[in-house]
Amino acid sequence: MAVDRNFNNVAVFQFRFRICLENEMDGAMLGIPDRISSDEVCIAARTVWFDKQIANRIAEDALEIIAKTHKRRFSFFNGKTSRGLVGGLFYLLGYKYDAVKNQKELADRLGTTDVTIRASYRCWLEAFPDLFLDVIGKLAQDQNLRYYVLTDLKRKISK
Repeated sequence: MAVDRNFNNVAVFQFRFRICLENEMDGAMLGIPDRISSDEVCIAARTVWFDKQIANRIAEDALEIIAKTHKRRFSFFNGKTSRGLVGGLFYLLGYKYDAVKNQKELADRLGTTDVTIRASYRCWLEAFPDLFLDVIGKLAQDQNLRYYVLTDLKRKISK
């Protein structure tokens, strides 16, 4: 029964995202806060994390970060899809709350690709490293991400 409910959450989320994307394609290139509602971020988080407390914390943080970054540099959102942006944030926030999901799993649940998730989280880190200092430390501990965090990211941030 829980699997069916989760499938329905994924289907509802993907349907809502499809509507958002269709609106984007109609020529109304809106800022990200106008393209995705807080309800959609919450549904997406619950689709990825079954623990409601973690999902709610991650959704709240994602919405807060989106609002902060939109005020600081709204052009950051240009040319990026809602799914990709939210997926990248979810990937990073999973580390923050020790509820890490791999890129492939996130991509499958959000209806995008793991390459999009990877590109998105790197964009977030490079553009707003001050918002993810706690996450950067945890990423550096991950053997697979250590090189990126300690060399590539450091080099890009120091430019």
